[in-house]
Formats: sequence, structure tokens, C-alpha cells
Amino acid sequence: MAVRLILSDIDGCISPEESEAWVWERFSRFVQMVRDASAGRSALAPMTLCTGRPQPYAEALMKVLDIRFPSVCESGAILYSLSDNCSRMAPEITPERVLGLQALRHRIVTEIFPDFPGLVYQCGKEAQMSLYCERPECFPEVGRRVAEFAATIPGLDVIITPSHCYINIDLPGVTKGAAIGRLLADLGIAREEAAGIGDTLGDLSIRDAVGFFACPSNAVDALKRVADYVSPHPDIQGMLDILERPEMRRA
Repeated sequence: MAVRLILSDIDGCISPEESEAWVWERFSRFVQMVRDASAGRSALAPMTLCTGRPQPYAEALMKVLDIRFPSVCESGAILYSLSDNCSRMAPEITPERVLGLQALRHRIVTEIFPDFPGLVYQCGKEAQMSLYCERPECFPEVGRRVAEFAATIPGLDVIITPSHCYINIDLPGVTKGAAIGRLLADLGIAREEAAGIGDTLGDLSIRDAVGFFACPSNAVDALKRVADYVSPHPDIQGMLDILERPEMRRA
């Protein structure tokens, strides 16, 4: 079955997982490929984003890439459409849960950050949290303390998932895969007509929501084991390789 939509993570796939600049030669090639696909100038299926990044970050990249389908932001918490500048929250997100996350953030910033220099809160999110650090060896202890704090906030359950350089704090039921399911249903696209690209444990739910799944060589082993294709190249070099696959063609 021909692919009608490709959904890709950003960090570790389109861009380096680390906080550093894109390699321009590769990124510019990628931009042209995606823009041509969006405009129907190539056989490549159109792409959209499926990321843990906040909506403003995704919006800027959507404009660069000329992405015309809604993107999944905040690891499934938000579906954002560039055409009408509209953000839709996942149905599991309630005002009470958002208030609980805000209370948890306050405790993280005031009681955990002083003990872990270099730990940074990723700003701009509404219903999900991510903590960044260049030294992920601190993540087990940070995750344990975050879980302890969350347990003291009435009505707040969270799922804590570390990646290469981030700890992601999500609400139960709010996943990239669930958001993809809602998006495909809205668009009238079958699971078998969608392809996904990811690199961390947070992208496992993408695997379940699409018919074909690929990852770059820097992906975690758990993801490689369930992928239909693993590129021999890392991040955006791997992305360019994956997009050459026949499974990514619209016809």
C-alpha cells in the first residue's frame, strides 16, 4: 500500500540529539526533499513532525520545511495545524492535570535543580515536561526524585521516560502514537498508509501507530529491534538514507 504521510521525530533524527547546530549541507538537502514532497514535485510522501518539542519550535520548523499537515507536539499532548494556527489538546489533558504539572515543575525547579547543575527545564510546554542535561548519568536519581514529588500531588500520575539527553515527564495515555491515531483518523489515512521515524523509547508508540517504521543508527536498541529498517547512518544522515527507501514513496 502506498504511503500517504511520513511522521518523524526531530531530535536524534532531523537534528542532532545534542544541543548543537545542524550540518548545513545535509540539512539543506533534507529541507529541499521535504518541500518538494509537500508540493508534489517528487514521489516522496509528504512529511509532518511527531516530536516532544513545544508547539513554537515545531511551528518554526514547519515553516522552514513547508509542512502542510498537522504536527504532533509535546509527545502527543498537542496537535498543531499551521494552516489555521490551531492547537488541539489531547482529550486526556484536563485543567486539573495541567495544574498538577505546574506544581510539579515548581518543586523540580526549587528542590532538584540546585542539586544538579546543568539540568535545564525545556520552556514553552503546556501539558508535558522535559528536562535536559548533557550528563544523562544523573537521570536515574533525578527521575526517582521527580516520581516521589509527583506522588505527593493529588490526582497527578506521570510517566517518566529518559532519552539520550532528556527526561520526559508525560501524563498517562498521552503518547505520540495516540496522537498519530487521532490525526490519521481525522485525515482518513489508514495505519498502513503511514510511515514513522524515531530514535528513542518515547518513539515506541510511533511504531505501533504506523505501517512502516525506520530509525537512524543512533536509535536505542529497543527501537531498532522493532524497526522495519535501521539506517547504517546517524541522525539527519540516517534520515536522508531512510527517505530514499521505496517504502517512503507515495506511489
